Amino acid sequence: MTPKNISIKLPDNDIIIKCDVKKIEIVLINLILNAIQAIGKNAGHITINSKEIDNHYEIKIQNTGESISDSNLEKIFEPLFTTKYQGTGLGLSTCKNVIEQHGGKISVKNNPTTFTIIFPKEVKEGSFGRSNK
Repeated sequence: MTPKNISIKLPDNDIIIKCDVKKIEIVLINLILNAIQAIGKNAGHITINSKEIDNHYEIKIQNTGESISDSNLEKIFEPLFTTKYQGTGLGLSTCKNVIEQHGGKISVKNNPTTFTIIFPKEVKEGSFGRSNK
C-alpha cells in the first residue's frame, strides 16, 4: 500500500520482457520501497517509465526523495553496503545480480534520483533460471 503522501505514476505503455517474473517483481518492489523510504514523510512522487529502444527495453524509476550522496552513488550496488539503520545492504546488490542474470544492466543517477534498468530484447533461453513468459 502506498503512503498517502506519495503518488505513483505508472507507465502509459506496457512492454513485455522475457524474464523470471518473480525475480523481476522482487527487483521492482525493492526499488519502489527504496524510493518510498527516500521520500519519507514529505509529499513526493515516484514515476515509472518504460520504453522500447532499438534492441532493448528501458525501465526508469524516478523519485523526488532525498538524493544519494555522491560518495555513496558509486557503492550502492555493492553487497553489504547500506546507509540505513536497519538495512542489510543486500537489496540493491541483489537487484543488480538479478538484472545481470537477465543480460541487463542497472544504473543510478541523481537530480532527481533515477534508477535505469536496461533489458535486451533477445534473451538466451535459460539464462536466468526458471522461465516465466
